[in-house]
Amino acid sequence: MTYLLGWSVISQIQVRRERWPGGYKTRAVPLVSPGQEVQPAQPVMRLEHVGPVKAPATVPHFSFPGVKDAPIGASGQPTHSDAPASDQYVGETLPAALRGRVVDITRRGGVVIESRVAVLQGAIGVGYQVAGVLTMWQAPGSGGGGEKQSVPTGVLLVVPGPLNSSMLREVLASGVVGIIASSIPFRDLEGFLQTNLLELINRIDVESAQAHLPPVTILLTEGIGIFAMPIRTINFLSHYQGSIALLSGTTSIRQGIFPELVISLPLVEIQQHWHPMRPDTTLSIGAQVRVCSGDHEGAIGTINYLYSHQQVFASGILARAALLRLEDGSMLTVPLSVIERIS
Repeated sequence: MTYLLGWSVISQIQVRRERWPGGYKTRAVPLVSPGQEVQPAQPVMRLEHVGPVKAPATVPHFSFPGVKDAPIGASGQPTHSDAPASDQYVGETLPAALRGRVVDITRRGGVVIESRVAVLQGAIGVGYQVAGVLTMWQAPGSGGGGEKQSVPTGVLLVVPGPLNSSMLREVLASGVVGIIASSIPFRDLEGFLQTNLLELINRIDVESAQAHLPPVTILLTEGIGIFAMPIRTINFLSHYQGSIALLSGTTSIRQGIFPELVISLPLVEIQQHWHPMRPDTTLSIGAQVRVCSGDHEGAIGTINYLYSHQQVFASGILARAALLRLEDGSMLTVPLSVIERIS
Protein backbone atom coordinates (compact mmCIF):
# COMPACT_ATOMS: atom_id res chain seq x y z
CA MET A 1 0.00 0.00 0.00
CA THR A 2 1.00 3.65 -0.28
CA TYR A 3 0.88 5.60 2.96
CA LEU A 4 -0.35 9.18 2.81
CA LEU A 5 2.89 10.47 4.36
CA GLY A 6 5.14 7.85 2.75
CA TRP A 7 6.07 5.51 5.63
CA SER A 8 4.03 3.61 8.21
CA VAL A 9 5.97 5.07 11.17
CA ILE A 10 7.33 8.62 11.14
CA SER A 11 9.10 9.69 14.31
CA GLN A 12 9.17 13.44 13.60
CA ILE A 13 7.16 15.49 11.13
CA GLN A 14 5.13 18.72 11.08
CA VAL A 15 1.50 18.28 10.04
CA ARG A 16 -1.81 20.11 9.99
CA ARG A 17 -4.86 18.19 11.17
CA GLU A 18 -8.48 19.24 11.52
CA ARG A 19 -9.96 18.46 14.93
CA TRP A 20 -13.38 17.13 13.98
CA PRO A 21 -15.26 14.21 15.58
CA GLY A 22 -17.17 13.28 12.41
CA GLY A 23 -20.83 13.05 11.58
CA TYR A 24 -23.23 15.29 9.72
CA LYS A 25 -25.63 15.77 12.63
CA THR A 26 -23.12 17.88 14.47
CA ARG A 27 -22.64 21.62 14.76
CA ALA A 28 -19.46 23.04 16.24
CA VAL A 29 -18.66 26.31 17.97
CA PRO A 30 -14.89 26.97 18.03
CA LEU A 31 -13.47 28.01 21.39
CA VAL A 32 -10.16 29.16 19.89
CA SER A 33 -9.06 31.39 17.02
CA PRO A 34 -6.32 31.28 14.34
CA GLY A 35 -2.88 32.12 15.70
CA GLN A 36 -3.65 30.79 19.16
CA GLU A 37 -1.36 28.21 20.79
CA VAL A 38 -3.15 25.19 22.25
CA GLN A 39 -2.28 22.26 24.51
CA PRO A 40 -3.49 18.63 24.08
CA ALA A 41 -5.96 18.73 26.98
CA GLN A 42 -7.30 22.20 26.14
CA PRO A 43 -10.94 22.36 24.93
CA VAL A 44 -11.02 23.81 21.40
CA MET A 45 -14.67 23.40 20.34
CA ARG A 46 -18.15 22.94 21.67
CA LEU A 47 -20.39 20.47 19.86
CA GLU A 48 -24.13 20.66 19.43
CA HIS A 49 -25.71 17.44 18.21
CA VAL A 50 -28.80 18.00 16.09
CA GLY A 51 -31.91 16.01 16.99
CA PRO A 52 -33.31 14.43 20.14
CA VAL A 53 -30.75 13.02 22.56
CA LYS A 54 -31.41 10.14 24.88
CA ALA A 55 -29.71 10.11 28.24
CA PRO A 56 -27.38 7.08 28.55
CA ALA A 57 -28.12 4.48 31.18
CA THR A 58 -24.56 4.71 32.47
CA VAL A 59 -22.04 7.45 31.86
CA PRO A 60 -18.40 6.29 31.85
CA HIS A 61 -15.96 8.58 33.60
CA PHE A 62 -12.49 9.62 32.47
CA SER A 63 -10.28 12.68 32.75
CA PHE A 64 -7.50 14.00 30.55
CA PRO A 65 -4.54 15.38 32.47
CA GLY A 66 -5.53 18.88 33.50
CA VAL A 67 -9.23 18.34 32.75
CA LYS A 68 -11.00 17.39 35.94
CA ASP A 69 -14.10 15.21 36.12
CA ALA A 70 -14.85 15.16 32.39
CA PRO A 71 -17.47 12.50 31.59
CA ILE A 72 -17.34 10.76 28.23
CA GLY A 73 -20.11 11.39 25.72
CA ALA A 74 -21.49 9.15 22.98
CA SER A 75 -18.68 10.22 20.65
CA GLY A 76 -16.07 8.99 23.07
CA GLN A 77 -14.96 12.48 24.05
CA PRO A 78 -14.95 14.40 27.36
CA THR A 79 -18.25 16.22 27.67
CA HIS A 80 -19.62 19.24 29.44
CA SER A 81 -23.40 19.43 29.57
CA ASP A 82 -24.91 22.87 29.03
CA ALA A 83 -28.52 21.71 28.88
CA PRO A 84 -30.78 18.87 30.02
CA ALA A 85 -30.64 15.67 27.95
CA SER A 86 -34.21 16.32 26.81
CA ASP A 87 -33.21 19.51 24.98
CA GLN A 88 -32.77 19.49 21.21
CA TYR A 89 -29.02 20.09 21.50
CA VAL A 90 -26.57 18.79 24.06
CA GLY A 91 -23.30 20.71 24.23
CA GLU A 92 -19.96 19.00 24.83
CA THR A 93 -16.40 20.20 24.53
CA LEU A 94 -13.56 18.46 22.72
CA PRO A 95 -9.88 18.78 23.65
CA ALA A 96 -7.30 19.70 21.01
CA ALA A 97 -5.46 16.38 21.51
CA LEU A 98 -2.50 18.09 19.82
CA ARG A 99 0.01 20.69 20.99
CA GLY A 100 0.53 23.46 18.48
CA ARG A 101 -0.88 26.49 16.73
CA VAL A 102 -4.39 26.99 15.38
CA VAL A 103 -4.04 27.89 11.69
CA ASP A 104 -7.65 27.82 10.50
CA ILE A 105 -11.30 27.32 11.38
CA THR A 106 -13.18 25.31 8.74
CA ARG A 107 -16.69 26.16 7.52
CA ARG A 108 -18.19 23.39 9.64
CA GLY A 109 -16.41 24.69 12.75
CA GLY A 110 -13.49 22.27 12.77
CA VAL A 111 -10.22 23.53 14.25
CA VAL A 112 -7.09 23.03 12.13
CA ILE A 113 -3.98 22.65 14.28
CA GLU A 114 -0.37 22.69 13.12
CA SER A 115 1.78 20.47 15.30
CA ARG A 116 5.14 18.73 15.43
CA VAL A 117 4.24 15.11 15.85
CA ALA A 118 5.04 11.43 15.58
CA VAL A 119 2.70 9.50 13.28
CA LEU A 120 1.68 5.87 12.95
CA GLN A 121 -0.22 5.11 9.75
CA GLY A 122 -2.36 1.99 9.52
CA ALA A 123 -3.16 -0.45 6.72
CA ILE A 124 -6.91 -0.36 7.41
CA GLY A 125 -9.25 0.95 10.07
CA VAL A 126 -12.77 2.10 10.88
CA GLY A 127 -14.35 4.80 13.01
CA TYR A 128 -14.48 8.52 13.58
CA GLN A 129 -11.68 10.66 15.01
CA VAL A 130 -11.25 10.21 18.77
CA ALA A 131 -8.78 11.37 21.41
CA GLY A 132 -7.46 9.56 24.45
CA VAL A 133 -4.45 8.51 26.48
CA LEU A 134 -2.31 5.75 24.93
CA THR A 135 -2.48 2.68 27.17
CA MET A 136 -0.63 -0.60 26.54
CA TRP A 137 -2.70 -3.78 26.93
CA GLN A 138 -1.23 -6.76 28.73
CA ALA A 139 -2.39 -10.32 28.19
CA PRO A 140 -3.94 -12.00 31.28
CA GLY A 141 -1.18 -13.49 33.39
CA SER A 142 1.61 -11.48 31.75
CA GLY A 143 2.01 -9.40 34.89
CA GLY A 144 2.40 -12.37 37.17
CA GLY A 145 -1.28 -12.88 37.99
CA GLY A 146 -4.14 -14.61 36.22
CA GLU A 147 -6.61 -11.77 36.47
CA LYS A 148 -7.64 -9.61 33.52
CA GLN A 149 -6.20 -6.13 33.11
CA SER A 150 -8.48 -3.32 34.27
CA VAL A 151 -8.66 -0.81 31.42
CA PRO A 152 -9.61 2.81 32.24
CA THR A 153 -12.58 4.23 30.35
CA GLY A 154 -11.88 6.61 27.48
CA VAL A 155 -8.38 5.48 26.54
CA LEU A 156 -6.73 4.48 23.28
CA LEU A 157 -5.79 0.87 23.89
CA VAL A 158 -2.68 -0.60 22.22
CA VAL A 159 -2.84 -4.35 21.63
CA PRO A 160 0.61 -5.49 20.34
CA GLY A 161 -0.82 -8.38 18.36
CA PRO A 162 -3.91 -9.66 16.52
CA LEU A 163 -7.48 -8.96 17.61
CA ASN A 164 -10.52 -11.25 17.54
CA SER A 165 -14.26 -10.65 17.84
CA SER A 166 -14.44 -11.44 21.57
CA MET A 167 -11.67 -8.94 22.34
CA LEU A 168 -13.51 -6.27 20.38
CA ARG A 169 -16.74 -6.90 22.28
CA GLU A 170 -14.86 -6.66 25.57
CA VAL A 171 -13.19 -3.41 24.47
CA LEU A 172 -16.55 -1.94 23.46
CA ALA A 173 -18.13 -2.85 26.81
CA SER A 174 -15.21 -1.34 28.75
CA GLY A 175 -15.69 2.17 27.34
CA VAL A 176 -12.41 2.25 25.42
CA VAL A 177 -12.78 4.82 22.60
CA GLY A 178 -10.08 3.52 20.28
CA ILE A 179 -7.86 0.49 19.72
CA ILE A 180 -4.56 0.06 17.87
CA ALA A 181 -3.63 -3.52 16.99
CA SER A 182 -1.71 -5.46 14.36
CA SER A 183 -4.45 -7.37 12.54
CA ILE A 184 -7.74 -9.25 12.73
CA PRO A 185 -9.35 -12.06 10.71
CA PHE A 186 -11.74 -10.76 8.06
CA ARG A 187 -14.80 -12.55 9.45
CA ASP A 188 -14.17 -11.31 12.99
CA LEU A 189 -13.99 -7.67 11.93
CA GLU A 190 -16.92 -7.85 9.55
CA GLY A 191 -19.02 -9.69 12.15
CA PHE A 192 -18.24 -7.06 14.79
CA LEU A 193 -19.05 -4.18 12.45
CA GLN A 194 -22.21 -5.88 11.10
CA THR A 195 -21.51 -4.46 7.66
CA ASN A 196 -19.84 -5.34 4.37
CA LEU A 197 -16.21 -4.33 4.94
CA LEU A 198 -15.29 -4.08 1.25
CA GLU A 199 -18.23 -1.78 0.55
CA LEU A 200 -17.37 0.29 3.63
CA ILE A 201 -13.79 1.06 2.60
CA ASN A 202 -14.83 1.76 -0.99
CA ARG A 203 -17.52 4.31 -0.13
CA ILE A 204 -17.06 7.85 -1.42
CA ASP A 205 -19.13 9.38 1.40
CA VAL A 206 -16.74 8.47 4.21
CA GLU A 207 -18.57 10.52 6.85
CA SER A 208 -21.90 8.74 6.52
CA ALA A 209 -20.17 5.36 6.10
CA GLN A 210 -18.96 5.51 9.72
CA ALA A 211 -22.28 6.60 11.23
CA HIS A 212 -23.77 3.17 11.96
CA LEU A 213 -20.63 1.41 13.18
CA PRO A 214 -19.98 0.41 16.83
CA PRO A 215 -18.65 3.43 18.81
CA VAL A 216 -14.99 2.36 18.95
CA THR A 217 -12.32 3.47 16.48
CA ILE A 218 -9.95 0.79 15.17
CA LEU A 219 -6.52 1.05 13.50
CA LEU A 220 -4.76 -2.08 12.22
CA THR A 221 -1.06 -1.67 11.49
CA GLU A 222 -0.72 -4.81 9.34
CA GLY A 223 -4.25 -5.27 8.03
CA ILE A 224 -6.63 -8.20 7.64
CA GLY A 225 -5.40 -11.64 8.74
CA ILE A 226 -3.32 -12.85 11.65
CA PHE A 227 -0.04 -10.94 11.63
CA ALA A 228 2.25 -9.87 14.45
CA MET A 229 2.98 -6.23 15.10
CA PRO A 230 6.59 -5.38 14.16
CA ILE A 231 8.91 -4.81 17.12
CA ARG A 232 9.75 -1.32 15.83
CA THR A 233 6.04 -0.41 15.93
CA ILE A 234 5.60 -1.83 19.45
CA ASN A 235 8.64 0.15 20.65
CA PHE A 236 7.25 3.30 19.03
CA LEU A 237 3.88 2.96 20.78
CA SER A 238 5.48 1.99 24.11
CA HIS A 239 7.64 5.12 23.99
CA TYR A 240 4.52 7.31 23.95
CA GLN A 241 2.46 5.36 26.47
CA GLY A 242 0.59 7.82 28.69
CA SER A 243 0.53 10.54 26.02
CA ILE A 244 -2.67 12.10 24.70
CA ALA A 245 -3.07 11.14 21.04
CA LEU A 246 -5.48 11.67 18.15
CA LEU A 247 -6.76 8.54 16.39
CA SER A 248 -8.73 8.29 13.15
CA GLY A 249 -9.87 4.98 11.70
CA THR A 250 -11.55 6.24 8.54
CA THR A 251 -10.43 4.30 5.46
CA SER A 252 -11.45 5.11 1.88
CA ILE A 253 -9.56 3.38 -0.93
CA ARG A 254 -11.23 5.57 -3.56
CA GLN A 255 -10.24 8.80 -1.80
CA GLY A 256 -6.83 7.66 -0.59
CA ILE A 257 -7.73 8.07 3.09
CA PHE A 258 -6.08 5.73 5.59
CA PRO A 259 -6.18 5.48 9.40
CA GLU A 260 -3.57 7.22 11.50
CA LEU A 261 -2.46 7.87 15.07
CA VAL A 262 -0.98 11.33 15.64
CA ILE A 263 0.97 12.15 18.81
CA SER A 264 2.34 15.60 19.58
CA LEU A 265 6.02 15.39 20.49
CA PRO A 266 7.02 16.32 24.05
CA LEU A 267 8.56 19.79 24.23
CA VAL A 268 11.92 18.35 25.30
CA GLU A 269 12.10 16.25 22.11
CA ILE A 270 11.33 19.28 19.96
CA GLN A 271 13.84 21.52 21.76
CA GLN A 272 16.71 19.02 21.83
CA HIS A 273 16.15 16.54 19.00
CA TRP A 274 13.97 18.14 16.31
CA HIS A 275 14.97 16.54 12.99
CA PRO A 276 11.84 16.32 10.78
CA MET A 277 11.79 13.35 8.45
CA ARG A 278 11.21 13.50 4.70
CA PRO A 279 9.93 10.02 3.84
CA ASP A 280 11.40 8.55 0.65
CA THR A 281 9.43 5.77 -1.05
CA THR A 282 12.21 4.90 -3.53
CA LEU A 283 13.15 1.22 -3.51
CA SER A 284 16.93 1.38 -3.30
CA ILE A 285 19.71 -0.76 -1.86
CA GLY A 286 19.84 -0.39 1.94
CA ALA A 287 16.20 0.70 2.27
CA GLN A 288 14.12 -1.06 4.92
CA VAL A 289 10.96 -2.55 3.44
CA ARG A 290 7.91 -4.60 4.37
CA VAL A 291 6.43 -7.43 2.31
CA CYS A 292 2.76 -6.48 1.87
CA SER A 293 1.29 -9.59 0.23
CA GLY A 294 1.98 -13.23 -0.57
CA ASP A 295 3.33 -16.08 1.57
CA HIS A 296 5.75 -13.78 3.40
CA GLU A 297 3.29 -10.93 4.08
CA GLY A 298 4.37 -8.85 7.06
CA ALA A 299 8.06 -9.79 6.83
CA ILE A 300 10.48 -6.88 7.24
CA GLY A 301 13.93 -6.70 5.69
CA THR A 302 16.54 -4.59 3.95
CA ILE A 303 17.06 -4.48 0.18
CA ASN A 304 20.38 -6.23 -0.41
CA TYR A 305 20.29 -6.36 -4.21
CA LEU A 306 18.11 -5.14 -7.09
CA TYR A 307 18.03 -7.58 -10.01
CA SER A 308 18.81 -6.10 -13.44
CA HIS A 309 16.51 -8.57 -15.19
CA GLN A 310 13.05 -9.91 -14.42
CA GLN A 311 12.88 -13.01 -12.25
CA VAL A 312 10.60 -16.03 -12.63
CA PHE A 313 8.64 -16.94 -9.47
CA ALA A 314 6.98 -20.20 -8.38
CA SER A 315 3.58 -18.85 -9.42
CA GLY A 316 4.87 -18.52 -12.97
CA ILE A 317 4.93 -14.71 -13.06
CA LEU A 318 7.88 -12.81 -14.50
CA ALA A 319 8.65 -9.59 -12.61
CA ARG A 320 11.29 -7.09 -11.50
CA ALA A 321 12.58 -8.21 -8.12
CA ALA A 322 14.75 -7.46 -5.11
CA LEU A 323 16.82 -9.65 -2.81
CA LEU A 324 15.96 -8.91 0.83
CA ARG A 325 17.91 -9.66 3.98
CA LEU A 326 15.18 -10.35 6.55
CA GLU A 327 15.38 -9.56 10.25
CA ASP A 328 16.33 -13.16 11.07
CA GLY A 329 19.28 -13.00 8.65
CA SER A 330 17.70 -15.14 5.91
CA MET A 331 17.54 -14.02 2.27
CA LEU A 332 14.35 -13.70 0.22
CA THR A 333 13.73 -12.76 -3.42
CA VAL A 334 10.41 -10.94 -3.94
CA PRO A 335 8.74 -8.93 -6.72
CA LEU A 336 9.13 -5.16 -6.34
CA SER A 337 5.33 -4.86 -6.59
CA VAL A 338 4.79 -6.57 -3.21
CA ILE A 339 7.18 -4.53 -1.06
CA GLU A 340 6.84 -1.06 0.45
CA ARG A 341 9.54 1.11 1.94
CA ILE A 342 9.05 1.81 5.64
CA SER A 343 12.24 3.67 6.60
